[in-house]
Amino acid sequence: MVPIAVDVGIGDTLRAINEILARRESERATVWESLEHQLQAVSLTVGDVDRMYLTLLAEIEDIFMQPPPSGERITAVIGQATTYCIDGRLTLHLAEWRAAIQGAAFNRALKHRRYRPLASALRSIDDPLGRYIERLYRLQDENASNVRELLQSMQAKNITENAVADQQWDLRTVLELLKLVAVRLVQKGKISEGLPDPAEACEEAMRNYNRALSLVLAQLIGHARQELAMESL
Repeated sequence: MVPIAVDVGIGDTLRAINEILARRESERATVWESLEHQLQAVSLTVGDVDRMYLTLLAEIEDIFMQPPPSGERITAVIGQATTYCIDGRLTLHLAEWRAAIQGAAFNRALKHRRYRPLASALRSIDDPLGRYIERLYRLQDENASNVRELLQSMQAKNITENAVADQQWDLRTVLELLKLVAVRLVQKGKISEGLPDPAEACEEAMRNYNRALSLVLAQLIGHARQELAMESL
């Protein structure tokens, strides 16, 4: 399996976003043409953020599928997962576009009845996009020490493997587990008893990932872009 390079992926997404927004400026776009480009940028960003999240978990899972796990791969994926959790540039862009889309949704230019479907679609985007952004903020800003304390407590109490099914795993929690595993491998040459299986933790994290927000956003953004295209005919 080819390791994911999150730092490269984020850079690629930012370049694609800049190309979309540059078209907006070069074409001397109207307000609504600018809005279409912002909607396109949101759709691209959400898709890339989801893909990187799930690919990271798949990479971590693959490392532990066949023991012994590679220390080099563990170190590399810890670095990439940390980048995902602390690089907030894409999150800030999403927050900026959310404000712009919501502002457009209540623009007086859309007060006429003919714009009702467009205005409704734009207003409906705000809630799922807001929740999507909040999930990213929690992932990036969550107090990692609390996660480490939980995992260390699990190890101390030698909790059974059923804890994996009960724990609400996400990338942040898996990352902290991976850091503990890396330390134990250096100290003891093996994963300590009592720690959850990282592969199982990744499986649970992927199952826990709520894809509904992305699906709803894709549908609403597609509808809004269609309405905008019809207005430009």
